[in-house]
Amino acid sequence: MTLPDTSPAVGHLVVGPNTHGVVRYALDVAEALTNLGEAHSVARMDAPDADVPESMRRCEWIHMHVTDRLFGRSPADATEAIRRISNRLARPVSVTMHDIPQPSDGGSMAARAAFYRSVASVAAGLVVSSRHEAVLLAEHVDARLNPEIVPLAIESHTYERPTAWSEPTVGVLGFVYPGKGHIETARALRDMPQSVAFLALGAPSPGHEYLIDELREEARRSGRRCETTGFLTNEELRRRIAGVTVPVAYHRHMSASGSINTWIGSGRKPLVPKTSYTVELDARSPGSVLFHEDDETSLREAIAECLAEPSRTWREVDIEPVPSPADVALQYSTLFRRWAR
Repeated sequence: MTLPDTSPAVGHLVVGPNTHGVVRYALDVAEALTNLGEAHSVARMDAPDADVPESMRRCEWIHMHVTDRLFGRSPADATEAIRRISNRLARPVSVTMHDIPQPSDGGSMAARAAFYRSVASVAAGLVVSSRHEAVLLAEHVDARLNPEIVPLAIESHTYERPTAWSEPTVGVLGFVYPGKGHIETARALRDMPQSVAFLALGAPSPGHEYLIDELREEARRSGRRCETTGFLTNEELRRRIAGVTVPVAYHRHMSASGSINTWIGSGRKPLVPKTSYTVELDARSPGSVLFHEDDETSLREAIAECLAEPSRTWREVDIEPVPSPADVALQYSTLFRRWAR
């Protein structure tokens, strides 16, 4: 089968709510392909048990972005949903896997790995977003898998550096959930001046609302202000990003990070732990992040240094991070045509 150049032979089936990062990224990739001049069809399923849109049945090839939490309350439920959707589509399906299982998942890792194996079993093509994820896939899911690597796009926006901050803030971006680094970052402020506020740019993920109370309690202990913004539109998010004094991404389960890319695309150089993934990211776009060692003492020291010199946390104007949305769209287009031959 060869994809024609004119008809919407490739369909993008996007499953899940608009507020989820993987859903938003899937829609961004589809939009980038359209901007590239590709004739692709896009359809939404707000929930995995919804009817498969009829428009997808007219496509020759379907692509989906997948993480287990979008497809069921448990990895087992998600496995059933993937199989059900694949059977209803009855055509080749390629998949971009996000949030690859790793030991930091704890007791849920085995069930999550089983889900990703089930996804691979129905996929006609596999994509992950980093070499680090490909290693995780081989080590913890199935060593026989050979995914393509298409790094997460970084969409750059125009930005203007503030000349002063009315109140120093240390910010963490993205959904609030265990392992995202919120509580560790809040703890790192304990010995710093009370004038330094903690800011969480994002909403708690479902079931983790209790973490907001924990963050507020941690801030109360050191007498500082703590703000959680809830969900932000893209425009609101970029405005709030510009006002953060020190951007932090102390993720405990990092394999590929849209949150880090959002900081970078808005002109910031976030503090990141030195890990396999962040070293890989820096190799692609040198000068886009600020490294510290992967422990809370080093995080505390790095925050203090950047509070003293906030200009360090802004990307130089001559640094253009890669890949761009157009770069990513071109990679996907090439893969779709190769897989469909």
